[in-house]
Amino acid sequence: MMIQMYFHTSDPAKNKMARWFQQHQISLQSRNILRQPLTRPEIKHLFLMTANGSDDLLAKRSKATQALALDLEKLSFNQLVALIQKHPQILKNPIVFDDRSLLTGFNLEKVGVFIPQKQRKKERRSLFDQLYSAELI
Repeated sequence: MMIQMYFHTSDPAKNKMARWFQQHQISLQSRNILRQPLTRPEIKHLFLMTANGSDDLLAKRSKATQALALDLEKLSFNQLVALIQKHPQILKNPIVFDDRSLLTGFNLEKVGVFIPQKQRKKERRSLFDQLYSAELI
């Protein structure tokens, strides 16, 4: 499966994420969820991929979320899905995922999960070779 990125604003995190994938020559399919809204099945799929449910997906301190003045903890799952469909800007930005992993925002330490295992091993070997040739190990 291709790596997908959902975003609703072109903030620094979204731009850093796009640049990181470009620098690593990894294909990334981007989608502005304000222009192409998420479907119910897509939102449900995002929730299935999270480790911590709404905590992983919702930007609870954002202006958009606070403007709604709702207690998100009291909403049913279906109400939450409908709310996200109506107000996608309450989601963290960006949301990047493939068939195994989901990441929100830009986190340099975690984004490496999207590098194929063979490529990670190759890069690790290259780093060790550099250290060894510099006699640092």
